[in-house]
Amino acid sequence: MAEEPRAFANLVRTGDPLYSSYGLKAIGLFKDQAEIDAAPTQTFTTVRPGDIRYEDVNGDGKVDANDVCKIGNSTTAPELYFSFNIGAEFKGVGLDATFQGTGKYSYLKNKEGYYWGVMDNKSVAQEVYDGRWTPENLAAEYPRLSSVKNANNHQSSDFWLEDRNDFQIRNVELYYKFGKSLLESTGFIENAKVYVRGVDLLSITNTAYTPKTRSFVIGCNLTF
Repeated sequence: MAEEPRAFANLVRTGDPLYSSYGLKAIGLFKDQAEIDAAPTQTFTTVRPGDIRYEDVNGDGKVDANDVCKIGNSTTAPELYFSFNIGAEFKGVGLDATFQGTGKYSYLKNKEGYYWGVMDNKSVAQEVYDGRWTPENLAAEYPRLSSVKNANNHQSSDFWLEDRNDFQIRNVELYYKFGKSLLESTGFIENAKVYVRGVDLLSITNTAYTPKTRSFVIGCNLTF
């Protein structure tokens, strides 16, 4: 089925991956009133210095819902999963390691502590408070804080979008297998291996999540 006609090319979604992220393109924060006056009209509310400035994607001289475009990948599930294993053994000493990760995955920080400021007595993340815009901090990472809803800053946009890709070292095992000649002398052990195994040793990601429990195991496998 063909997509319904769209007023502007940036609104067309045909060919985009399922569950792609859509929103406005942020181009920083307004530093002063002169910059606001010179920019295309931001129509969501009256903007002030310290508010997010959006790109006029369709070039019609104003920023509104018609400037929405694809800004990222799915926030529901990654498009790419990968896993690989490496292993080597020499004279009974061996190493096995398993790695996993995801790619083309986005995360929208439209959560309390980031997106909503301090409206309705909500708490705010320390990094947002420390990095907020003020007249003395024009190079701020986050917009000005507000105790009321800010329809401009609360738009879905790539200002609040991050990569959610991750890379994990899931398992690493270092082991030693006893030689056959030694085991034959016991008369009842066919195979024997001692090992040290680490589980969930490292996870590299841009987003906050509940850390996995790192664990280490020392063991011995015997076959009679």
